[in-house]
Amino acid sequence: MTTQTARVPAQHDGDLAADGLSVGYRSRAGLTQVLAEVSVRLRPGRILGLAGESGSGKSTLALSLLGYRVAGQETLAGRVAFDGRDLDRASIKELRKVWGARLAYLPQDTATSLNPALTILRHFVEGLRRHRGLDTAAAVRRSVEWLGRVEIPEPETALHKYPHQFSGGQQQRIALALALSVEPEVLILDEPTTGLDVVTQAHVNRLIVALARDAGIAALYVSHNLALLATVCDELAIMYAGQVVEQGVAAEVYAAPRHPYTSALIGAVPTIASDRPLHGIPGIPRPSVPVHVCGFAERCRFRTGACDTDIPLIALAGDRAARCVRLDDLPPFDPAAEPAPATATARSAPVAGAEAAAILAVDRLGVVFARPGSGQPFVAVDDVSVRVPAGRALGIAGESGSGKSTLLRAIAGLVRPSSGTVTYRGAALPELAGARPVALRRAIQIVFQNPDATLNPRHTVYQSLERPLKLFRPDIARRDRRDAVAEMMRQVRLSPDLLDRFPRHLSGGQRQRIAIGRALLAEPEVLLCDEVTSALDVSVQASILELLVGLRAERELTVVFVTHDLGVLRAVADEAIILQHGAIRESGPTTRLLRAPEHPYTMELIAAVPNPERSAEFLGGGS
Repeated sequence: MTTQTARVPAQHDGDLAADGLSVGYRSRAGLTQVLAEVSVRLRPGRILGLAGESGSGKSTLALSLLGYRVAGQETLAGRVAFDGRDLDRASIKELRKVWGARLAYLPQDTATSLNPALTILRHFVEGLRRHRGLDTAAAVRRSVEWLGRVEIPEPETALHKYPHQFSGGQQQRIALALALSVEPEVLILDEPTTGLDVVTQAHVNRLIVALARDAGIAALYVSHNLALLATVCDELAIMYAGQVVEQGVAAEVYAAPRHPYTSALIGAVPTIASDRPLHGIPGIPRPSVPVHVCGFAERCRFRTGACDTDIPLIALAGDRAARCVRLDDLPPFDPAAEPAPATATARSAPVAGAEAAAILAVDRLGVVFARPGSGQPFVAVDDVSVRVPAGRALGIAGESGSGKSTLLRAIAGLVRPSSGTVTYRGAALPELAGARPVALRRAIQIVFQNPDATLNPRHTVYQSLERPLKLFRPDIARRDRRDAVAEMMRQVRLSPDLLDRFPRHLSGGQRQRIAIGRALLAEPEVLLCDEVTSALDVSVQASILELLVGLRAERELTVVFVTHDLGVLRAVADEAIILQHGAIRESGPTTRLLRAPEHPYTMELIAAVPNPERSAEFLGGGS
């Protein structure tokens, strides 16, 4: 193999490019480099996907491409160029001329881009006046047009509503319409569909692709979902420890990865197509750029002495490139042949007499809410009955608003049922958790989707994790609590060094792992999980699923797992129910449901799952 440093295409008008970009953060402790010689090019009508674990430098690169700099950030080498201008050195006054008008940014959390105090119309008018000079009448016309393009029902009426009056998927589509209504040339998308159900996710992604193609927008799509990126993107770049370790045509990188890290990431992606175990990546990602060594070497099973050197991004056939010294002698990628760790996911065998051995049972449960300002009730859960044997995992899937989380909260005693009962070990549970004795509250623990709403911002990580020990574990002496907490930190793949930090000092994925660890410290018999892996990297997600499966085997832990990811559903659940409008549409063994669905709604969910092998079909005929 000829070792040739990879080059990115030459820049043309309308391109946004980073050339040899190196970035660091300076603090009292010194300089920490987080990007090293990164070169990427965003071209009109093309979508570049960017993947990698938390801390790999994805967000720093995405924001650097906009010229956005946080306190202490320094450009160490290279440049970010757009229309002949160096954005990385531009003044705020200069950047404000292109932000919004020519360079648009869509964040993961619409709460950061939609002001809850303003109507949707005010959002549109403000941007269109500032960036396009439209008067109110023209801004209203364009607002209605764009809300219609992103398929918001009754756009004229929707303009006068507030963000909270829309679902999460609708808010994300509104944010997309706001970004595109000013006709930008470049769109940076930071995890724009994370947390959305598969149907809404598919709809938003089809919109993104269609609008990028039709308007000739250059787009960067940041995501931890490699199957999604391989489906919707033209090119794909994989980042690790601040470096691009592999890049090329998206479908080719996903189908035949050349770097061990890319292979490991793909091996961690849950799929509905097979029962292969998920493999988390051992070790913890590097927090900074490596010096004179391969950044991935300490986690790579193919490491040799040759890895202890600076390794360039080596050009391969076509537009492919990878940063590895063993490109010629690595075996072809085969996720099914990857060595499985001791905790690899594997479901337990069916339990004989499952009906009689049910540890948790829901009988004809209904939850009805009153609609504010309306006499019509809203049925969130409609006559649901299900039984979960001890040590088994029940998966609950469906679109947003299908009643999944409400059902889980009713089991946890956080929502009062309107009808029906929940029984634990054959005894009816009090409707609300406050009326349940300590032993029952310890036995049934819940982990929520958003850890920001459950971790006290004024408590350190240790204080949050110590609380279940105080409440539920009198068998652990006070002097031994820190050791127990540190061991749980290692189990959820976090360093015990984080124990004295506050939640605001951690990433979203780290905070979610803290929340999971806190529930597990109570040693529950039933663990209720509400979309607990939706915001995690695929490698961390695989490790969490491995952990849950391992705990099921060790402790006969029973799991009820709500998810919108059907791949996760197959990886973790023995049985599954599919909810729509609060009612069960289909139920049965998970493998059967996904291989041979009988209800049209289940078929619709499966058809919405990103699949690189049928990307044209997924995108509605064009990719």
